[in-house]
Amino acid sequence: MANRNKRFKKEEDQSQNTRGVYTSHLPELVINRIVSHLSTKNVVKASILSKEWASVCSSVLVLDIDEDEGNEQRDDHKKQRREFRKFLTSCLKIFEKQKYLEKFRLRMRYLGAADSTIYKSVSFALERNVKELDICFKREIKGTNCKYFCLHQTALNNAKSLIILKLENLNMKEDSIDIISFPSLKTMSLKGVRFNTSTGFSRLYSGCPSIECLSLTLCHGWNVRLSGSRLKHLEIMSCEIKLRVEATNLESFKFRGDRGFRRHIIDMHKSFYIASCQTLRSLEFSHTHFPIEWFKGLDSRFPYLERLVLDTCFCHSGIINISSQNLKSLGFHECGNNLFNFSLNAPNLSEATITIEQRSHYDRLRCFLGNFGSCKKICLHVNEPEICIFPEEMRKKSSPLPGLQCLAVDIETVTTTAAHSALMDSLRWMAPSLEFLSINRKYHNSLQFVHSVV
Repeated sequence: MANRNKRFKKEEDQSQNTRGVYTSHLPELVINRIVSHLSTKNVVKASILSKEWASVCSSVLVLDIDEDEGNEQRDDHKKQRREFRKFLTSCLKIFEKQKYLEKFRLRMRYLGAADSTIYKSVSFALERNVKELDICFKREIKGTNCKYFCLHQTALNNAKSLIILKLENLNMKEDSIDIISFPSLKTMSLKGVRFNTSTGFSRLYSGCPSIECLSLTLCHGWNVRLSGSRLKHLEIMSCEIKLRVEATNLESFKFRGDRGFRRHIIDMHKSFYIASCQTLRSLEFSHTHFPIEWFKGLDSRFPYLERLVLDTCFCHSGIINISSQNLKSLGFHECGNNLFNFSLNAPNLSEATITIEQRSHYDRLRCFLGNFGSCKKICLHVNEPEICIFPEEMRKKSSPLPGLQCLAVDIETVTTTAAHSALMDSLRWMAPSLEFLSINRKYHNSLQFVHSVV
């Protein structure tokens, strides 16, 4: 038994020596290529193979550190945290000679205890003139033991090289009267971020003279005023804030309210103002309630508007009247009764995406579809094929889409052969000039694609 153990030990040593010889003799270009496809966790493991590997691994420009990578969620959070902190510390040591970083991404849980490793990680990245900093503190679904990490403003004072900043689930504390300055920052994304003062976000935004893209998600209680000539893209997602946008070159705006909450009402003058952004080309709203006057004068307020998306949106008057000369793309999804209290004057509209949830009066549906007569392409999403199967008596009337060339129909439910045949007949009447028709239907939890040239 002793001799066999010695033989196994000798074979293992020989194997390790052979592996070391093999990896150390790989060309540096090959090692670089391999390392470029590894996660940060595997880069750390690979760094112990040989001096050549250690040299290449220590010079990577992107560090992406995720507490959950390769680990199953365990009940012993303290032990898991100790192991992760140990790994994080080893990462900082391995890459300490690196003088420059393209990206530093840290995703971890924060359990409320003092954790100097987090500040060391942020300082480590900023000292290396990182271009993209992404810090996310994960929160459990139950969230009973989750707290917000407090990131002091002064921790970001050296972020002169930052181009992209992403922060999630943390408190930003103003611990200095010094002016915040991110002279190179072009993209900022804040999700679940809190400030300890009412002016916290305003001070942060004012220190970003070059910002072009801004995204705010799950941020509440702010009084936000956005101005400047550089901001081009803005997203406001599930936020309870007062918003005034005076960005003279804004090109796209996306707004999403919370599902089921009727407080997300667009107020043109008090809590929500974007009327001065006449350069807007794309507007997207979801889970939003509009006042009766919001759609009036849309063409004059947004003369360059080319894309408009309304998803689960409602108008207080029950009528949505859209008039836009430059509009080229329209999305209209799950808008309830507004589907049939809708009028559209968009002579240059070329494509539309429409979602219809339930069957209704076919004459109203015919009138609704007639609004899209100028379109060359329509994507139609329906829950069941019967929504689009017009009665034969109805088909004696004129077609609602006589010039439509391309139609894609997505059906959520299983369809029978008979229903499919009836649907095809109805669609040919609905759009007699079709050159391409595709029907995507669910069949036993899978998608079946049927393509037809008409």
